[in-house]
Amino acid sequence: MKPQMNFVEAVKTCLSKYATFNGRARRSEFWWFYLLTCIPGFLMSLLMQWKFAKIAEIQAMAYQDLGRYQEVLAQAESYDTIFMAGSVILGLISLALFIPSLAAWVRRLHDVGKSGHMLWLILVCGIGGLIPLFMCIGDSKPGPNQYGPNPKE
Repeated sequence: MKPQMNFVEAVKTCLSKYATFNGRARRSEFWWFYLLTCIPGFLMSLLMQWKFAKIAEIQAMAYQDLGRYQEVLAQAESYDTIFMAGSVILGLISLALFIPSLAAWVRRLHDVGKSGHMLWLILVCGIGGLIPLFMCIGDSKPGPNQYGPNPKE
């Protein structure tokens, strides 16, 4: 039995199998890569919170001293530039990780003996997206299955 993958190995594996939708993926490979794909969204939420806090601070400054309105407006525009640049960078990273993420999902579902078509449930409103996620928690099906050999062996 092969040892579990660490974060770096999992990321390298998933990126090297950029659009490989056949085969199987171990739990450690999937979950480490899943963590990586969650990071841009987390950073985007921090960036949005930072921007909203700065907007509130700038509005408070503008209300306190209307004479400095132009200065405060220029400061707000600099924050908008930072926010837009960060949004574009994080958006591009998310876009670059989209295909390998889908491939990792499909390979992980294959590993537990399910079809990759289960991912269509994510498009269903409500809790449909949780079903494939819970399916990915389970251990590999022992031995080879219809999707290939067990990656642990």
